[in-house]
Amino acid sequence: MFGLLQPDKVKVGQRIKEIKESMNLSFTELGNRLGKKKPTISSYVQGYALAPESVINQLSSISGKPVGWFYFGDIEEYISDYLQLKGQNRIVQEHPKVVKAIKEEFYTGEFKNPAWENEVGYPCEEFMDDYFYELQQEVIKEEIQRMVRDQIKNLSIADELSKQKKDEAVAVITSGIIEYMDVAGEFNYEKKYDMINLVKQEVDKYDFFADSNFEDRYLVGKLINILADQQKTVELINRLSEELTKKSFSGRFGGEELIEAFETLRPALIQIYSKVRTDELEDWFK
Repeated sequence: MFGLLQPDKVKVGQRIKEIKESMNLSFTELGNRLGKKKPTISSYVQGYALAPESVINQLSSISGKPVGWFYFGDIEEYISDYLQLKGQNRIVQEHPKVVKAIKEEFYTGEFKNPAWENEVGYPCEEFMDDYFYELQQEVIKEEIQRMVRDQIKNLSIADELSKQKKDEAVAVITSGIIEYMDVAGEFNYEKKYDMINLVKQEVDKYDFFADSNFEDRYLVGKLINILADQQKTVELINRLSEELTKKSFSGRFGGEELIEAFETLRPALIQIYSKVRTDELEDWFK
């Protein structure tokens, strides 16, 4: 009935006691309702024995509390306990939004998804594993971006760098680290100190005064690289013009304004490049 996470007899007993007291029932009265003797009910409440499924189902019917609550507490407690049992203590403590996101994925609007439900009505462990892996990647990317920004801020040349140069560096360095971690299979937030050391190494060897070169396997990176060069931007506009209007584009006679307008797209594209995961980009450009 249970997976890796097992009910804690003491905590289950405390929840039974909470229901008993909220209904103002004695051990004998609660026992009568459940068809159990007082000593048996007392053993459940004291945590000496785990109440069987039949008793938990009766308690759920009497109290209106879900079966899963008696075994594992509220759903966020259940998710948190499971992740920590899997060794994910740091991410649970530092990013409680991960637990909330798994809960929200299970509960869609006012309804929960029964396809992800285990025998006690809570998200099955396989679902939590799959969705946690996606969330962990997002959290790690956010953390690396923050670490890179902090490292750049502390550089002796920081005051010489424009905001645009800093943003470009954050995007390029973060992307490179994420690519490495993906290939190496090292997405694990618990290895935070390894991430910090990796960020320091990559920032130290980055050339802030050279033109940034973005990964251009997909259109976003390619456009960022093109729009950094005015001549390439002119060539792009010309190709678009010939494709759409059968007319060539000239940057003269006021055409510079169109070139500048295209170049203003670059910071927005860098933001997209920074936020979107590679697997999402693969979906965009299949």
